[in-house]
Amino acid sequence: MEICRPRRTFADFVEACREAGLSPTPQREVIYSVLAASEDHPTADEVHQRVREVDRRISLATVYRNLRLFADAGLIEEVATGGNFARYDANQATHYHLVCKRCGSVADVAADVLPDVGNVRRVVEGFEVQDLKVNLLGLCAACRAASEA
Repeated sequence: MEICRPRRTFADFVEACREAGLSPTPQREVIYSVLAASEDHPTADEVHQRVREVDRRISLATVYRNLRLFADAGLIEEVATGGNFARYDANQATHYHLVCKRCGSVADVAADVLPDVGNVRRVVEGFEVQDLKVNLLGLCAACRAASEA
């Protein structure tokens, strides 16, 4: 399923960092750019491996720290997989995640496949919904095929 993947420009990234009280350092630019260019939902270790192809001086600790800062600032989303690790997503389009309970893979799914979820703002009286995250848990096609074999 095709998902719109709006990309922040460098100017947008700098502005978002400043609004969050973060300095837009060269290391942060590399980490964010690598994640934003990812079509998958990499773990921090996977982001680090890709970052090191651009700048070998950026440590794993720096990647972890900045992913946490980016998530706290709303620049990216941390996707819980139910395992011992999270995956990260810089896609700012409204969408949901399909999370495989066996392998931990994450795939995007368009928000319009669950149109009623967006109506929660009208359903809950007196409660201001500020954020909505939907993870659909199940088995991916590869894990289903492996269990049927």
